[in-house]
Amino acid sequence: MRKKELVTIIQKTKPFTNPNLSLEQYCISAISAVDIMFYAGFEHNDIENKIVFDLGAGTGRLSIAATYLRPLLVLNIDIDPSALTILKYNYNKLDLYHLNHPITSDINHLPLRDSFFRGRINITTIMNPPFGVQTRKADRLFLDTALDISDIIYSVHLSNKNTREFLMSYIERRNWLVDDLFSFNLILEKTFKFHSKKRKNILVDLYRIIKKE
Repeated sequence: MRKKELVTIIQKTKPFTNPNLSLEQYCISAISAVDIMFYAGFEHNDIENKIVFDLGAGTGRLSIAATYLRPLLVLNIDIDPSALTILKYNYNKLDLYHLNHPITSDINHLPLRDSFFRGRINITTIMNPPFGVQTRKADRLFLDTALDISDIIYSVHLSNKNTREFLMSYIERRNWLVDDLFSFNLILEKTFKFHSKKRKNILVDLYRIIKKE
């Protein structure tokens, strides 16, 4: 599928109807979602024939984009059941229900932690975690879970020197390493009433994280 076609599909998905500010539920643009998945799926071949975990899946834009890149299945994990209801509506409308499996769970108590699949099949985790604006260190909690369950991780974080240095060090202490880093403008669509702009660009880093050999 061409990139432009997939962007059009994602643009037509249903967004949050009642977003939760404390969970930092912002709607990522279709262009950003597809850019992330094409980077993981085509530049690094980490989606096809893999089990994909989408941590903090929300309404499913990353999950749905991943589904078109031929994964074995996609596990859509989110603490908010109302968000997963929208996600289910979106993938049912696109006839993608057979590859998507929603799980309502706090990432700190994820039933599939502790290397449940490890050694059996390759797991790629993709996530656009909260940046920690509302809950301090929220992104680190997502990262800890991803490090427990994954073989390859793609994670979006704010792009600045301090954040980058901290994450590089933190990941290395867990015996993983940042194999690649892609900086780009993440487009967030207007989600809350207090947002004054239709879209907002935020400079972010997309980390590709792998286990040390």
